[in-house]
Amino acid sequence: MSATSINIQPVKGGSEIHNFREKELSYVRSELSHLNESWTIDSISSRLDDIKQRYQNATGQRMQKKATPIREGVIVIESGTSMDQLRDFATRCEAEFGIKAFQIHMHKDEGHMNSKEWKPNLHAHIVFDWTQKNGKSIKLNRQDMTKMQTMLSESLGMQRGKSSDREHLNAIQFKAEQEVAKIQKLQKEAKSIEVTKSVKSTVFKASERIRDFVGASSRKSWSACVFWSMSDSTI
Repeated sequence: MSATSINIQPVKGGSEIHNFREKELSYVRSELSHLNESWTIDSISSRLDDIKQRYQNATGQRMQKKATPIREGVIVIESGTSMDQLRDFATRCEAEFGIKAFQIHMHKDEGHMNSKEWKPNLHAHIVFDWTQKNGKSIKLNRQDMTKMQTMLSESLGMQRGKSSDREHLNAIQFKAEQEVAKIQKLQKEAKSIEVTKSVKSTVFKASERIRDFVGASSRKSWSACVFWSMSDSTI
């Protein structure tokens, strides 16, 4: 028995073009596309307009551009997975979490050649309205997502995948984590540099004040002392 998992991300602009096969793709075998199935009750643009209107009616404000009210889950399936099983999962998600599926697409025509053998990439897309009645996004925690994985395996009759495995992260997630780590390292280095500059600036300013106080006759010896102190320090 194969394992299943769901990976949820904010919906992308080209989602429907991909899901409805409105564009030719190099990793798709068109002779297998008749095996695909779609179930839809709304378009993404229409649902987004509705969400934005509900949000504005409830808050008196426009929805922020960075909001992600529509999200898409990519699910690992088997050759025998049915639309009824996916719709059962969607119904359970709405009852448990309040997220409402309005599109489901099964893709059984994607894959790649491996040593002259076709390796299918069997999966499904579920597009969710991830909002409450007031248009505000529903918030799910880690426990909720863990439960969702279990519900998926039950609905599809497949083993439960390990959602925490690194190999289940998509390219965008992995790159994002790398960028965050890089930024944190740069911030730490920048902070160290700024502290160094600050200490040096403080020392030199102090030396200037003391030189003025001591007088011109002792400037040469004082400068030598400061130079030695800076060279011998850990700054």
